[in-house]
Amino acid sequence: MSKEISIEPLDMNNWLKVCKLSVSEEQKQVFPITNVYWIGVSRYEEHTELFAIKQGNDYVGLIGCGYDEDGISGYINPLMVDRGYQRQGIAELAMRLIIARLSEHYKVKDIHIGHRKANTSASMLYQKLGFKIIKETDSEYMRSLKLED
Repeated sequence: MSKEISIEPLDMNNWLKVCKLSVSEEQKQVFPITNVYWIGVSRYEEHTELFAIKQGNDYVGLIGCGYDEDGISGYINPLMVDRGYQRQGIAELAMRLIIARLSEHYKVKDIHIGHRKANTSASMLYQKLGFKIIKETDSEYMRSLKLED
């Protein structure tokens, strides 16, 4: 990967570009929610921020974060990388950037993230980043990452 990964707040200048991004048809079976849905949710959820993921000057994905329901922990949702930019390490780098944001801006000590069990790519990434399974249902895992003081 030759271009640097960055995240920029979603705003009136980039939201439409991010809406045009999509996962593959196969991935829609485990990640069926479109970016426009997440943008709508973020407008009504308190303490929720969405960011465009960029590779150089190209918009390549969407990531969000905020305070979890307890008002103390952080959460990451969604994480989406466009089908044309996958398998380049972009998701991992974007996750590292958003974890740093939650630590520095929100001052959280725990970060939660959930994903469908069928999403094995997400499972491997979250394990690599240190997220531990704290709860599961028939179809989903809830994971947590404890941050250092």
